[in-house]
Amino acid sequence: MKILHLEYSKYPAEAITRLESSHSITNADCSNQEELYSLLSASQYDVIFTRLGVMMDSKAIHLQPGLQYIVTSTTGLNHIDTDACAERNVKVVSLKGESEFLAAVKSTAEHTWGLLLALIRNIPGANSSVMEGRWDRIPYLADELDTKTLGIIGYGRLGKIVARYGGAFGMRVLAHDHNPGKITQAEVVPAALDTLLSESDFVLLLISYSKENEKFMDASKFNKLKHGSYFVNTSRGELVDEDALLAALQSKKIKGAALDVLNDDSGWCGTVEGSLGLLNYARQHQNLLLTPHMGGYGKDSIARTREFVTTKFLKLAANETDTNS
Repeated sequence: MKILHLEYSKYPAEAITRLESSHSITNADCSNQEELYSLLSASQYDVIFTRLGVMMDSKAIHLQPGLQYIVTSTTGLNHIDTDACAERNVKVVSLKGESEFLAAVKSTAEHTWGLLLALIRNIPGANSSVMEGRWDRIPYLADELDTKTLGIIGYGRLGKIVARYGGAFGMRVLAHDHNPGKITQAEVVPAALDTLLSESDFVLLLISYSKENEKFMDASKFNKLKHGSYFVNTSRGELVDEDALLAALQSKKIKGAALDVLNDDSGWCGTVEGSLGLLNYARQHQNLLLTPHMGGYGKDSIARTREFVTTKFLKLAANETDTNS
């Protein structure tokens, strides 16, 4: 099969070698959406290995009438038009639902905790102050985690890992999930969402993206947060009503927030293309931290996830070949 690989340099050499042993690969750097359309208009492919930063939208998919597979090393699929894929019978190979494998991939969980610590201990501002020649700790009095309440919304593989981190820091840990039966850790207390929002000093949003969950954290939920609490989102930007979050920060309803994801950021490549209200606020205030969707961008995790989806694709392709022969 002919493969267009949009993330060739990020895949382990062994994975690339395995692909090249049985398929023809075109390696292409694609810096924006128009370049993607141009590539797809020029040649036809059976398989596209895609990435965040470009959208496999309906137009892209329909430019490839013979497309059989889209491969992505992500759990979220909001950079792929899955409805168009279903309509065209294009199979999407991803990490979605691979809970056993993902339980050992901790990069996003570590980044979540890093954001929380950086936020409450004022680390970015303190570092900038020293770089400017000052040596003054007075503006950077920190909040602490010990004995405080951590609220985790979404008790999937990330929620479980982060809950263990909370226990290690001596925190009371509350968790809310649409399936409360999943919450089985002895040190984690299942909680109704309203209870979690009103009692938690630190709220972490870790639910999966779906269209039904868009703007899950809306104005009504931000209003239910404990006064002076902190909010962290490392799941997907579309899950948060950014205007409501901005209002919560401006009114001092919450003391701070840290976000690794912003609305529609899966299609951004190289520059910020939206969320200007939050960006402008962060430029003027130290209680909002923003990072560029880098939670899963750890060296070990990159290698392992890309090796995994390569193996998954090769198995699916081989099985289909055997079935059709």
